[in-house]
Amino acid sequence: NEIKPMFERDIAPYLNRLQPEGIYSKMIKICSIGESKVETMIADLMDTQTNPTIAPYAKTGEVHLRVTAKAADEEAANALIAPVMEELFHRFGDKIYTTEENISLEEAIVRILEEKKLSVTTAESCTGGLLAGRILNVAGASNVYKEGYITYSNDAKERLLKVKRETLMQYGAVSPQTACEMVRGVAEATGADVALSVTGIAGPGGGTKEKPVGLVYVGCYVKGHVRVEEFYFTGNRDKNREYAVARALTLLREELLKYHA
Repeated sequence: NEIKPMFERDIAPYLNRLQPEGIYSKMIKICSIGESKVETMIADLMDTQTNPTIAPYAKTGEVHLRVTAKAADEEAANALIAPVMEELFHRFGDKIYTTEENISLEEAIVRILEEKKLSVTTAESCTGGLLAGRILNVAGASNVYKEGYITYSNDAKERLLKVKRETLMQYGAVSPQTACEMVRGVAEATGADVALSVTGIAGPGGGTKEKPVGLVYVGCYVKGHVRVEEFYFTGNRDKNREYAVARALTLLREELLKYHA
């Protein structure tokens, strides 16, 4: 609080006298592709960059690219940035979920749900409500999200989501079969058009050789179509849960883009 007015009053004007050109930037946010692949896909651009420049930032389940130009004014900077942005859109296509600095992945997803007039629900085990929390952080999420379930125990999965006892006995709570039945069950129980389920082993205990800590299954239901994905995470308990939520949101966005009423 003390440094901000000091910077604005004294330091910024001093720096502007030393460097009269302004620095302007645009943001591109990408999901569904990992950091290493993104960097490989833009390596040629970064090797030859001068003005503007591209700076990658790795986030949990996302990669952000900041394109920055130095120019006399914003109009001149935008003229430099525009062809780079166009090339990035050509390379990453619909993996780009926004170019707005303040828009999060969950906000972009809520926008899609609203545009397609779809409702969404969640059934969570190892994430314990974190997924629902991410969605409900978005202002206006109540337009698309009405209710969800945290079904940590097998009994809750059976009782609330109608997961078959035979499925739990034969395949276990952490399995693609259970994730599939969870996501179908929560869609039916809530009447939602779209649903997500998460079941896994967050750690630090509970893992086995066959099902190690960090194994997570995410199910996605969109109007009767179900897709289940398997993930292996290598962080601590908190990170594994955080990664699971990020992957669930990414999977949801991928399936929503495929859906046409």
